[in-house]
Amino acid sequence: MLEVLLRIPNQPLRSLHCEETSVDAANLVLRGFKGDVSYFQSNDVEIDATFWDSFSASVNDASENKSASEYQEMVTGAISEIQKHTVQKVVLSRRLFWDRPGANPKLTFEKLLENYPSCTVFALKHEQFGSWMGASPEVLLESSAQGYRSMSLAGTRLKGTTHWGQKELEEQKFVTKEVHKSLKEFGGKITRDKQSTFSAGPVEHLLTWVNTDNLELDPKAAAEELHPTPAICGSPSVKAQELIEQLEGYDRSLYAGYLGLFEDNVHATVLLRTMQWFSNGVQFYAGGGITKDSVPLDEWMETQHKISALKELIQIDDLG
Repeated sequence: MLEVLLRIPNQPLRSLHCEETSVDAANLVLRGFKGDVSYFQSNDVEIDATFWDSFSASVNDASENKSASEYQEMVTGAISEIQKHTVQKVVLSRRLFWDRPGANPKLTFEKLLENYPSCTVFALKHEQFGSWMGASPEVLLESSAQGYRSMSLAGTRLKGTTHWGQKELEEQKFVTKEVHKSLKEFGGKITRDKQSTFSAGPVEHLLTWVNTDNLELDPKAAAEELHPTPAICGSPSVKAQELIEQLEGYDRSLYAGYLGLFEDNVHATVLLRTMQWFSNGVQFYAGGGITKDSVPLDEWMETQHKISALKELIQIDDLG
């Protein structure tokens, strides 16, 4: 069984029990960055404190943390491929395992709800995928008054910075163009909202909503067409995925996958700002978009900011 706690912005927190089913019967979809899609029939249940009893039961004994120099070397390798025109952009990520047996998932989840009101906050546990939580700023697909819309979200800066650099502006253009192209595959009129700045905790991103008025499209098929977006993979997608496989050296699992509710109102969120929980600590995931204008040290610092923002919210039990 899949168990989920989910708070979509401006909606109440929901608790869902989900059983695997066929694609046609499913109203909830969970997929990792790669691999097969898992389809579920979900039912709302009372929020129960027992959700947390076995939330972080397994032990992590296999994680390796990349150093600053190793990550920057990886970024340098990606820039080299971009200069060869193999790809235009690639999103590279890393994991960081924090050995902290006293981390309290329930209290940490409450902090995420409090500190990320504009993000989709989730916690889930599953026998195959393990226990995860996060506060994602990125909407893959959702219902709108006109039809559906998808979020082009890219570029990162610390809150309070006064301007966007050329690198971030170019990065977001890649994403917007590809999201537009994906939605256009389903027909209908495609429009874009004015570019804006989206706040997600201590950082900000460039945001452009891409809209379709096609009320007849199959939202599950559209979500699969949109995934993986250039915001979490790169462009062109196939080449970017090959480069990620070559350079990152680990399985992203649910990180940069998506969790989708396909009810009367569709909402599918990309699984970003994620933490995987274990009995002996917490594993963080973070990445950034690499373009020809990237500076390796800046890219390392971007992942540091993203991880630190989550790490600061981890609540620790008093073991003394």
